[in-house]
Amino acid sequence: MSPGLKGKARLGVDSLQAKESSLDREDLPASGVEFVTKFYRLFKGSLIYDRKNVFIDRLNQECLQVINRIVQSEGNLLFKIVRDNFFLNNIKIQVKADKYPIFKAFWHAMKKRWIGELEFTNEVNGEHLNDFVYLLSGLQENNENNYLYVARQLEYLGIGSLIVDRMESFKDEEIYFDSGNMKQYSKEVYFKSIHLAKEVVGTVKSQKSLNLRKAKRLMQGAVISIMQDEASLLGLASIKNYDEYTFNHCANVAIYSIAMGQRIGIPKKQLSHLGMAALFHDIGKTGIPKEILNKPGKLSEEEWTVMRSHPIIGAETVMRLKEWGELSTRMIGAAFEHHLKYDLSGYPKLTRKRKLSLFGRIIALADFYDALVRPRVYNKVPYVSEKIMGLMLDRSGKDFDPALVKVFINMIGIYPLGTLVLLNTNAMGIVVKIQEDTELIDRPKVCLIDHRGREYRKGDVIDLGERDERTKQFRWNIVKTLDPNEYNLNVAEFLI
Repeated sequence: MSPGLKGKARLGVDSLQAKESSLDREDLPASGVEFVTKFYRLFKGSLIYDRKNVFIDRLNQECLQVINRIVQSEGNLLFKIVRDNFFLNNIKIQVKADKYPIFKAFWHAMKKRWIGELEFTNEVNGEHLNDFVYLLSGLQENNENNYLYVARQLEYLGIGSLIVDRMESFKDEEIYFDSGNMKQYSKEVYFKSIHLAKEVVGTVKSQKSLNLRKAKRLMQGAVISIMQDEASLLGLASIKNYDEYTFNHCANVAIYSIAMGQRIGIPKKQLSHLGMAALFHDIGKTGIPKEILNKPGKLSEEEWTVMRSHPIIGAETVMRLKEWGELSTRMIGAAFEHHLKYDLSGYPKLTRKRKLSLFGRIIALADFYDALVRPRVYNKVPYVSEKIMGLMLDRSGKDFDPALVKVFINMIGIYPLGTLVLLNTNAMGIVVKIQEDTELIDRPKVCLIDHRGREYRKGDVIDLGERDERTKQFRWNIVKTLDPNEYNLNVAEFLI
């Protein structure tokens, strides 16, 4: 932003400093959350509806109230995105887990348009706000000079109270991928993770040295993928592969763990450490006899005793592998703690109480969910997701950290990716995307199934959050979930 424009903005602030403030500075972060929520909903609406739509009018008024309240109190509203942090009038906004999806979606929308700073130097009216929002929504993606174009258009429209600036440059590994490339990148990360899990198991058994650098690079890739397009990797993690259960499970636990970690604000470097710890949380199973590990029937008490020893074997295995370096503590904790349970009533039995690590609590949830949602040697028909969510809630505070249970359910959605649903139109569909807006968590995007003859084909993708223009009612509703096994349906075909 030019010094001249900045100076003019500051004059507006100075002239209003004498006003009695109704908004305490301590309340600014909460106001920032409200601003992003309202502004993003209006922005998202502008991508769908024309500006004369009744729905846009309502969103405009809601956003206007927030903006003008902050401007009246503070003298201006300056919103900045710095890397993956958000600031309102230079005060950092702490994003809680329930608001994370909206902030992430807003961050992506602005990042694609290279807009990193918005400033309202005076109160704004509804017409000008709509002009601005529709200007933003119509910008060319991945154009670093968008802010200059917006500035010229605002000047042409006579809107002097609005200023934008560019988003700062990103490091090479953080450059935004378009949706097609991101999906391809996510697939590569996912299947390489499965291959790496196999490779490490073979390395441990043969007592060879590990290629730790390769593992770290892969988990850094998983972090980038989840930060830019969480849905792609979570979609891959929902694929149920019985033949590759062990290695798929390791990759899935890593993906769910990283996604949860990001939502609760774990720094980027630590997220890759979390992914590593999760990918190898079951490394102790390399020391369990195959006849027990792959037994199709129920384990005897003696066999269960052997099976329950894998967390201790895992911790000892990591201790012997000197290559882990600074990661050793994280890896040992994950291997040892993932079956301990939140109240420490699990296994292995402890001689004295200890506080579970955050990584251990996250991995325990991811491990539990993925273990039940996919077929295994002794359980060819997996649990449906709603039942697993119910079990998590029932065991919240006992088996699992209650705060993390809420984060996980919010992340997975009421109807997780890959869920087969029956709609009120009698059509069947596969859930392919969870809504970013938490108010629409029960209204995902669904790929309709075209059933001709004996084949299932992809149909149109519909948004269950879409309303009828005339009645304002939702166009489609989910009647119930279905078991894809009963229809001999391969869900993976609809997700990758």
